Amino acid sequence: MQITSAQKRRVAVFFIGGIAFFVLIVMLLVGNKLLKREDCYYSRFKDISVAGLTEGSSVKFQGMNIGVVSNIKIDNEDTSVVEIGYCIKPGVTVREGTSAVLGSIGITGLKFLELKGGGTGTKIPVNGEIPSEKSQWDEISGKATVITAKIESILNRVNLMLEKTDPETLSKIAKNVEEVTTSIDMILKDNRGNINKLVSNTDRTMVSLNKRLDEISVVSKNIQKITAPKGPVENVLVSAKEMSDEVKNTVEEAKIAETTNKIYDLLTSIQKMTETINLTLMRSQENIDISLDELSDSMQNFNEFTRKIMENPSAIISGGNGDEK
Repeated sequence: MQITSAQKRRVAVFFIGGIAFFVLIVMLLVGNKLLKREDCYYSRFKDISVAGLTEGSSVKFQGMNIGVVSNIKIDNEDTSVVEIGYCIKPGVTVREGTSAVLGSIGITGLKFLELKGGGTGTKIPVNGEIPSEKSQWDEISGKATVITAKIESILNRVNLMLEKTDPETLSKIAKNVEEVTTSIDMILKDNRGNINKLVSNTDRTMVSLNKRLDEISVVSKNIQKITAPKGPVENVLVSAKEMSDEVKNTVEEAKIAETTNKIYDLLTSIQKMTETINLTLMRSQENIDISLDELSDSMQNFNEFTRKIMENPSAIISGGNGDEK
């Protein structure tokens, strides 16, 4: 079958049109990519796992998607550092104080890069480095790893110690511990009354002693008030001086009888004040003596309890029946 020139022209037009359509599509896609402007940055993560983060993963700022991860590579000079490059939408300003952290998407294990912080600092230039920091989850995971390693080390040491110890020895140790615990429990039960009495006496003694100390403090304050400047003692001295001056004047004026009466009243007041102070001190001294006696009785009870245990140490092992033979 011979192909006509018209058919040839139609085939040529179809072929040329297809090529032109394909070139147009490619130009649109490539041109859109080339004309699209993005601001790119990078962050360096040291000793931080980036598992779950891939090229194309989301980049977020305050929860908003602003870009994607463009590349992930290991630093040639320091292999403990992973460098992550990413591009964000134009118009998003990144300022000093911004940091990059890794976030997790639920329980899937996938991760995204999140920019946090920021503020009104200097703008970070495009293609510049944004500092990285550990996320809270990374810190918790790191601490959990350290704790797990320490627990494992302790368990290994305990297992090694138990392997070197004879099972019969361990059984004896456990039995001795049980006997000692039982003995102590029996001793405490047998002497519970004495212990309670000792504690009660000590408590009462301390309360009484505190009261006596309070009373002494009150007496001390009263004495301090009495002897303080412009207090009763000073007033008495001032009065005595005034009376002395008055005596001098009255002698001159021949009023001896009246002056003598005032001096007598003054001396009587001083005597009453002295008796009051002595009485207060004597009462406080008696209360202190009573408190010390009660404290002495409590210490004697405690010494008696201690002496019984020291004289009969076998009670700790025999359960308090060392005297019974």
